[in-house]
Amino acid sequence: MRFLSILLLAVGATLAAAWLGGESWLAGKARQMIAQDPRLEAATVAPLRRLDRIGLHLDDIAVATLQGTAALPALDLWAAPTSPHRFHAGLPPQMQLPLLGDARQVTAQGAELTLQLSLGSGMAVALMAARSGPVTVEGAPLLARLDAGARLVPMGAQAPQAARAAYAVTADWSGLTPAALLDLPPALAGQALAGQGTAQVFLTGPLRPDGPEPRLAGVATAGFTLTLGRQSLRITGQLSADADNRAQGALFLYTTDARGWVQLAGELGLIPSRMVMLAGNALEQVAATELPATIPAPDAPAAGELRIPLIFRDGRMFLGLLPLGDAPRLSR
Repeated sequence: MRFLSILLLAVGATLAAAWLGGESWLAGKARQMIAQDPRLEAATVAPLRRLDRIGLHLDDIAVATLQGTAALPALDLWAAPTSPHRFHAGLPPQMQLPLLGDARQVTAQGAELTLQLSLGSGMAVALMAARSGPVTVEGAPLLARLDAGARLVPMGAQAPQAARAAYAVTADWSGLTPAALLDLPPALAGQALAGQGTAQVFLTGPLRPDGPEPRLAGVATAGFTLTLGRQSLRITGQLSADADNRAQGALFLYTTDARGWVQLAGELGLIPSRMVMLAGNALEQVAATELPATIPAPDAPAAGELRIPLIFRDGRMFLGLLPLGDAPRLSR
């Protein structure tokens, strides 16, 4: 959706001022801005002419990105009179987007992107949201539904020391089928992924349209659930960046089918097939391991659930007490 952010930031900044000059002024200003931006092209830019919103209708849009050119037959950009700093982009049902280095035909039902800037926080991004119904790529189903957003919020007591901004993230999607874009192993080719939950994302500064990209300082979640076919996994915990930018903290994986996940890992070649049974037994033992006193007590597992701890400390990652290797870096 980065190509839409380019459009929203190029044109949306004038929406808030349009009440002073009207949509005709806005259309002229947008034409001028598009003409001056080599990344953007539009055959026509016209006033939207709706009572409940003020904005623009664009035809035959091209947006140049690092991945390639996005081509949209039409696009509506608008703001409501009650929220002049919240900009919306309504996508057309069919478009051509650069995906994984290739131009692909994409359909999306009811897709919309929202961006809100905060005047009181130096034009920081206060809200980002994306919603869509069914999405296909070259006719293959990619996504059944998406409703995701990130809102700038107070950091709170759990914020890492390096954090200077926090975003509350919510996500709810279903029917994500990566096989529409990628060649997947047979064990995953027919599988669809669903996800639902919330998280707090801590950054070294707020997101700004024209500012430097902040680094990830940490992330915390009280519960994020991933479902792949009949298998489900709930994730809780908190991570922060250490002095070397490696993860420190703990994540807890709750599942009623640990052996099913291990079996899938074996089918994908992530572990040798002869180790599948041993790995299943090992997970059950890890789930029963007493946690270090430095780790805040997590929620108890429900009946029939295993709680599998992933511990990150001193630049290393552990499955319970079993070392797995270096802890990942939270950002580049």
